[in-house]
Amino acid sequence: MKKSIVFACSSGIATSTVVAEKVVEHCKNNGIDVTYQQAIIGELPSLDNSVDLFVVTSQVETKLTTPLVNALPIITGIGEDELLDKIIELLRG
Repeated sequence: MKKSIVFACSSGIATSTVVAEKVVEHCKNNGIDVTYQQAIIGELPSLDNSVDLFVVTSQVETKLTTPLVNALPIITGIGEDELLDKIIELLRG
């Protein structure tokens, strides 16, 4: 199964890189092949409907149709496993 994810944060580099590494590894361990890109939050509207999932580390005010999860639990470590499992569920549909 191949899925595409956009990881987004305020700068498009810092926290989204940490989150991307953990999510991609978890997906791989669960049999999901992931292609991904990193972006800034403001780019999400132009990427809406072009990927399977948005994983963000900042608040998103814009209404989007692509499924979106806030990855703060991966940054803090509180609720990380639950969030990683939710991401797997969303990608498997």
